[in-house]
Amino acid sequence: MARFTGTGLAAAASGVLVCATALTAAQSAAPAGAGAIIGTGTFTSFVENMDRSLAFYHDVFGLEVPVAPASGERPYNNPNPQLFAMFDIPGAKERHQSARLPGTRTSVEVMEVQNVDHKTIDLRVQDPGCATLVLFVRDIDAATARIKQAKVAIVTRGEKPVAFADGSRAILIRDPDNRFIELRQPASIPDSAAQGTSNIFTVGLSIAVNDMERTTQVYHDVLGFTLEGDTAFLADDATRALTGLSKAEVRRSRVTAPGSTLGIELVQYRGVERTPLRMRIQDRGAARLQLRTQNIDAMVGAMKRAGLNVVSQGGGPVPIPPNFKGALVADPNNFFLTPFEPCDGCSPTLPRPPSAAPH
Repeated sequence: MARFTGTGLAAAASGVLVCATALTAAQSAAPAGAGAIIGTGTFTSFVENMDRSLAFYHDVFGLEVPVAPASGERPYNNPNPQLFAMFDIPGAKERHQSARLPGTRTSVEVMEVQNVDHKTIDLRVQDPGCATLVLFVRDIDAATARIKQAKVAIVTRGEKPVAFADGSRAILIRDPDNRFIELRQPASIPDSAAQGTSNIFTVGLSIAVNDMERTTQVYHDVLGFTLEGDTAFLADDATRALTGLSKAEVRRSRVTAPGSTLGIELVQYRGVERTPLRMRIQDRGAARLQLRTQNIDAMVGAMKRAGLNVVSQGGGPVPIPPNFKGALVADPNNFFLTPFEPCDGCSPTLPRPPSAAPH
């Protein structure tokens, strides 16, 4: 059974958008008039309660989180109508913070959206659109002991790590919002991750897909990702034990964005009931990945012509203070992508109206 153990989101930055200086340094030339993906940004989980999620990442995994105020509840951000237009959540209020691997720039963002209609998605690992965060660890046994001590819900059969043919070991759990998180210890730790005090040394992403050919065509031909490691359907005992799906067969591919080290596994299940997820970005269980982009108007146009759903109001990129343009686009499996690009003067920060009270 092929398993992917590539490095993770090495260049991630906290917040809704990555800083413009990092973007500019990473840009590479694209043909005149063409759009291009030039890297990845932050992975975001949309949650019921941001404080609860940050406490989970801190207490269970030892990640660094912003200090809570004396009240115990972190404040909501000031209203940002342009951000809400990008997400198509007019009238919302939101707050977001990141949990960071100690001593690194790698982080996982959690975002809470309130004051708009939403639902809680019943996530199943095999359903197309379900995103699983993969945390690569140095010691899977120590990580398992910690999650058991914290009474975290464990999905894997026998509640212990499963060994794969490639020498990796893994266990699958659920976070407070029932999102799946896989803890994975590769057969050998990359030299680049040899140093560090945290048991977690990087992150990855796994996305369940409905149709592998359609999904890889979009990621490779439209977004310009590198495609590798495509497998046939296999009935693998280790995967069945990991997921608790005793009859599942799985097919896997791996895609990587230009300028990024984030390994994204695409997994198609067979032999089990599957229901494609139909989510909105504000729904509990939704997730998105930022895509650093060059010539965002052309890139979003190409995504639209490929049949992808541009969720943002107006069907295209939206200017967002301070001086960014971004769009929310659903991939073929309704996993959300946020292409974004800095822009010079397209959306300057405006003074907050006196009537706009802080949240």
